[in-house]
Amino acid sequence: MMRFSNKSHQTKTEGMLFSSVRRGGDNAADAIEAENCNNSNARGISFSLFLTYLTVMGAKCALPSTLSMLTSPISGLAHHNAVLSRQDVISRLLALSTVSIATGKLLLGPLIDTFGGVLSLQIALSTLFICLGCIGFGTATCPTLTAFAIYWIVVDFAFSSCWAACVKTIRDCLSEKNWAREIGRLAMAARTGNAIGFAFFASLLQWKFTGVAAQSTGPMNTSWRRVFRAAGLIQLIPLLMLTYFGGKGDKKSQKMTNSYKQDESKTTSSSLNQSLTILRYQSRRPEFWLHLISRSLIMVLVSFLLFIPSFMTQCYGMSSASSARVGSLFALGCLLAVSTLAERTYPSVAAISSAGRTPSINLHRRKAYFMLAFLATAAICLLIQTAFLRDIIHLTPLLGSLLMFLFGFSLGIPFYLPSTMFALKNGGKDGSATIADAFDVCGFGLLAVFNGLVARVLDVKTKRAWLPVLLWMLGGSIVAMTSMFQALWLEGGERE
Repeated sequence: MMRFSNKSHQTKTEGMLFSSVRRGGDNAADAIEAENCNNSNARGISFSLFLTYLTVMGAKCALPSTLSMLTSPISGLAHHNAVLSRQDVISRLLALSTVSIATGKLLLGPLIDTFGGVLSLQIALSTLFICLGCIGFGTATCPTLTAFAIYWIVVDFAFSSCWAACVKTIRDCLSEKNWAREIGRLAMAARTGNAIGFAFFASLLQWKFTGVAAQSTGPMNTSWRRVFRAAGLIQLIPLLMLTYFGGKGDKKSQKMTNSYKQDESKTTSSSLNQSLTILRYQSRRPEFWLHLISRSLIMVLVSFLLFIPSFMTQCYGMSSASSARVGSLFALGCLLAVSTLAERTYPSVAAISSAGRTPSINLHRRKAYFMLAFLATAAICLLIQTAFLRDIIHLTPLLGSLLMFLFGFSLGIPFYLPSTMFALKNGGKDGSATIADAFDVCGFGLLAVFNGLVARVLDVKTKRAWLPVLLWMLGGSIVAMTSMFQALWLEGGERE
């Protein structure tokens, strides 16, 4: 009996070992299958994210492209408020839009980490499509200026989720060695979307104006609605792309997910508590606050793009058309930097390892020196502009335009890469979007203060009125340069 019992126990043990090995082999096969699925789907996801940010940033150009028309009494938007003028409503709209974006950044990050980047982008794009369509398709859906303001505030709230949702999608769907490249592509999409959006909407308005002048249909000029129609319709392109590639990835990984659920007693899931816990933990590190300071200040510097036409007109005496082209030069500088130097000046450890090279222990400190050089260049550009405003030196419009190009070139990589890579690496699967949005909340709050400062000088015709604005930006660039250098230096010290 003892002999039989021992033999039975041995047979049972061997069976368990065989089952374990077989299950391990199945899991390995599932992992290989999942990797193949990810490789085949990665390009589609990457292209979908590029199109998403391209169309979203293009749609954001609809309001500044039609701002002067919206304040006109013949815009077709009724206005019955006797206390506030049309200009007052638009001014409040601009302020509330910034608040709406900041609120979205504050609230939506943990939700994006919970429900995933692809689903969050689908909801945001659907919201943009509906709201912009309601603005564009006639007086039945958007009859008054107040209704327009409400729709646009909702648009900005949805827009606030797009960057963090893209970051979350990159974190979940793409390999770490491609993170820096993908962030660079998003930056390219943003600036390309701005450039294409302004050019396309200007052409659309010009064509419509020609038609209106030829037909003389009536006293009201509602040609601006066509801009918002186009801005809404183009959101369908990335929405369909994300639905196809996102759903494709989910279906292919379903088998692997079910297998893992059978073998694991516990499954990890993203939740609001996990996202906030990660944020609280990271907020104890000095690098978090240094990145937050630099990101917030650089956001203000990059947003100066909206005021470049006014600055060049008042300070250099340029025409409206020429000053608008200088804004395009600034965006082109950002685009050129992120498209040519992103991977060289801010390479990831995973990318270097995958190329067969050993990552240097001084990699983060090399990045720190590169970012120091970029932001020092931005500070020098602002210092020269300040000297021009004080009449210490003389600058021609051509030199002023070249300085704006160099200014944009110097800000592209520091704005997009360091803080976003920090969020991707330290936020993990459950906190990357929350950290990315936390950085932007302070930035938009600071931007609201800066916009108020600029608003005071827009109607002043002397160039010296811009001096406080430039001095504020110069100080901000120096603080951002110092804080970013310290953040990257500390990250390098941790890796060593």
